[in-house]
Amino acid sequence: MGWGSRRWAKLAWAAVAALGLAALPAIAATNAAEGGNEKSGGTERGIRFGIDREEYDAQARAAMQVDPVVAAQLGAIRKVTLDEAASMDEPGPDVLVFDVEGSRGKGRVTARFITVSATQEALGPGTLVMADGTRHAIEGDADALAAEDGHAHDHEHDEDIEAGAGLFTRQAQEAAQRYLLIRQHIGQITTFEIDTDATGAAPGMNTFVFDVAGDKGRGRLQADFITVDAGTERLGKGVLTLADGRRLAFEGEPPGEGEAADEGAGVDDLFGDMQDNIFTRQARVAVQRYPLVQQHIGALQTFEFDMAATGEAEGVNEFAFALVGDKGRGHIVAEFITVDADTERLGKGVLTLADGRELAFEGEPPFPGEQVAGDVPETFARQDGIFVLQANAAMQAHPVVRRHIGDIREAAFDRDASWAAEGERYIFDLRGSKGQGRLEAEFITVDADSERIGEGELVMADGTRYPLD
Repeated sequence: MGWGSRRWAKLAWAAVAALGLAALPAIAATNAAEGGNEKSGGTERGIRFGIDREEYDAQARAAMQVDPVVAAQLGAIRKVTLDEAASMDEPGPDVLVFDVEGSRGKGRVTARFITVSATQEALGPGTLVMADGTRHAIEGDADALAAEDGHAHDHEHDEDIEAGAGLFTRQAQEAAQRYLLIRQHIGQITTFEIDTDATGAAPGMNTFVFDVAGDKGRGRLQADFITVDAGTERLGKGVLTLADGRRLAFEGEPPGEGEAADEGAGVDDLFGDMQDNIFTRQARVAVQRYPLVQQHIGALQTFEFDMAATGEAEGVNEFAFALVGDKGRGHIVAEFITVDADTERLGKGVLTLADGRELAFEGEPPFPGEQVAGDVPETFARQDGIFVLQANAAMQAHPVVRRHIGDIREAAFDRDASWAAEGERYIFDLRGSKGQGRLEAEFITVDADSERIGEGELVMADGTRYPLD
């Protein structure tokens, strides 16, 4: 199909398709005065906003959240930080640079931000650079761009994505259907659906996860899918988990006649030169700082990214490097924590020396002023913020809340618990005319002025639990 065998190239369409099914984060696009943003030079070099800065950040965050490329790579956006200096260096009055942290990773967005109205920003063309240096082109909001040009939105690009999605799924299903183990336990495949969340979390560059059902049974297939040519995928190594819990590991199909043996060819075209990019250079500085490395490896002479070991590492922030120094050589697998746009910090990991010794370490402590994982950032929803006000209105209108809490007299937003909650769940302690309780639920943005409540639960003061239907 011409996309190559790299996992993320194939996964791009799947993440886009998943956006239509996943609940968007509860981010309220804020009310604002007229005007967008403007860069100013001279003695007052900086960016002036036509609306309140917090409100603009919220609008920019919402614009980035709904972009398919940003959402696919970063997940639910937790924090955005405008880099004013970098923004000033970019051409054009409406090109801004944001450092973005999401549930799936961290990256830097450089793009046009288009003022659609006083309460809405839209994302224009730009680039997302992930913490590991991988780059992703952002096409931007086609409707907003079309409105600027004065013509209707052309949906050809969306149709191309859907066509690519269907093509890869069909080729993957054909590969699975050919395999003896599938025919033995699943039979003739009737449904074959990708699990985008499990695929994103799976190890390996080419690993995909499908829920599969057939005329003999059903199960879950996690396997490498290897592109043979434009019309064919080959099933690689993986595991078939049957409905009764049995896990059947398999080696997959052997390479076909004439198939290229080097499956890694062209990887730099998609991931950039991982041996010399911003992330690798910053990671090298972090590793060199660490006393354990100084003691056993010494001054680093070579520092090579190990893509295979990185793909097998468990954590999303874990990376592997081969080290050679003036005292010795070894291999390190560790978390790398982004402190800011210029700095990585070495986290927990293992240094394996040339003689086989494995030295586990805890890594560097947080830097002064660093946002530590688990801490609630200042930009997260506040008790007096617009999101909480809109959430209050949604709770007051919900029939379960009205039935058991009555008219809400007080709604205390639990920021710490909400930040730590899974997914897009937010937590409120409620006191009303009929009683009091604790509500934990998904809040889904309907439009710039309203939120609605998704799945959740209301726990009353006496411990009685009511699902939020």
